[in-house]
Amino acid sequence: MAQPVCLENEDVEAREASATSILHGDLKGPTTHLLKGMANSVITSLAHMEIKNDDLERSKAVFSKYYEYLPYKRQHRESVLNVLYSRETGTSSAHCCRPSRWKCALSTRKNQCFYMRSLCAAKFGASVQPLSYPITNVSKNTKEGEEQILRPRQFEYHPTDSSLMAVGTLDGEVVVLNHETGNVVTCIFPSRSMNSILGLCWLKQQPSKLLVGSDNGCLRLYDVNEVGRKAGDSSSVIFDDFELLTSVHVNSTDDRCLTSGYSKKVAIYDLCSGQRLQLFTDMHREPINVAKFSNHSPHLFVTSSFDRDVKMWDSRQSPPKPCYSSRSSRGNVMVVFSPDDLYLLVSAVDNEVKQLLSVDGRLHTDFGIVSTGSCHNYTRSYYMSGRDYIISGSSEEPTVRICCAHTGRRLRDISLEDTRRSNSMYVQSLRSDPFRHFHMAILAAYARPSKYEIIKINLLSSSSSIEESQGGLQISFGKGG
Repeated sequence: MAQPVCLENEDVEAREASATSILHGDLKGPTTHLLKGMANSVITSLAHMEIKNDDLERSKAVFSKYYEYLPYKRQHRESVLNVLYSRETGTSSAHCCRPSRWKCALSTRKNQCFYMRSLCAAKFGASVQPLSYPITNVSKNTKEGEEQILRPRQFEYHPTDSSLMAVGTLDGEVVVLNHETGNVVTCIFPSRSMNSILGLCWLKQQPSKLLVGSDNGCLRLYDVNEVGRKAGDSSSVIFDDFELLTSVHVNSTDDRCLTSGYSKKVAIYDLCSGQRLQLFTDMHREPINVAKFSNHSPHLFVTSSFDRDVKMWDSRQSPPKPCYSSRSSRGNVMVVFSPDDLYLLVSAVDNEVKQLLSVDGRLHTDFGIVSTGSCHNYTRSYYMSGRDYIISGSSEEPTVRICCAHTGRRLRDISLEDTRRSNSMYVQSLRSDPFRHFHMAILAAYARPSKYEIIKINLLSSSSSIEESQGGLQISFGKGG
């Protein structure tokens, strides 16, 4: 039996859009008036059209193919109270499983991770407009004792302290910030002049130490607990310069660091002595913007280049030869390993984002984000909530996209807008909070005046539920496109 419902399938939308474009005068010529009359008839008929059950089922299938309704493949919205009650009593919630299968499923699902994911899905489904606020609208003291507004250019979450974040500035300084309170914990003022800080990497086994690289090739290792306690240069290790530096990374055993830049070279340094151990030349045909060590193997690393190739390397192999090479259709901006090293997340110019199998470089997931046609739309992507989701943003778009890393389907789009000055905002960089599900920070770039600002976003809380000001920022959800 036919049911009168609102039209939501793509074919009807396309027909209505075509008719609307005719009415708005997008087509010109002697037949325009005739076409407008036909368009009026089409729109009138669409407004009263009935859709059959088969059409409804087909529209549901199309939606489920490209979008996720809720995180972690949840098909129904659940109350947070119901999830908590199920956790405490060990009973089934209404939509978890069929009764006949509950006994076998309970033993596998009755764990902290399952309930945490259930809570996140429930809170995410209830959040209308995510909570967001800037964290770099703070002042820092300069060497001369004057107060100056923080001008961020790069940032990294601390690996073990959930409240700390390292922020590299356009002025060549590094600020360790408590991003929960907004207080400055430590300021690092290099004795030698640094330009913009482009590379930051915390050590994993010695989390008080921070590797810092600037775009003029200066590379230093600092112990943030010792900064200010000794006179002169507070760096614990000084390295040979690496020209045109854009990226630094430390291996899993904290004894080697990897640098790359706007050149065809990659260097590996000893972290204890600062000595350069290996210099790889002509690894790619174009500059190597990012190089990353594996999270678990201290010798494997991957490089991404604007020559469109992503290559896996083993530093023990001599002469150096890539383990394999995978090619993108546009120049690669960056690459990262998944937390368990099973996958590579590759981001190329203008929203080309793909997930590869790290073992051989085969394509696992193409996220299918629509391109803008701009060759300067530099896209960056990272994993979120372990390796369940990815977040992606581009330097000429005010949108962060959240996609399922397993299926490639879109969960949400987050749109940024500066309502204070009706200013355009773009995504320069972004990171997922390693300690909190569905939390992230975005390095937003403003067009006029030109400046950068770090914005924290909590996807599980709604800004409509708080009274505090968000500094004129408007963050909204969307289905994507």
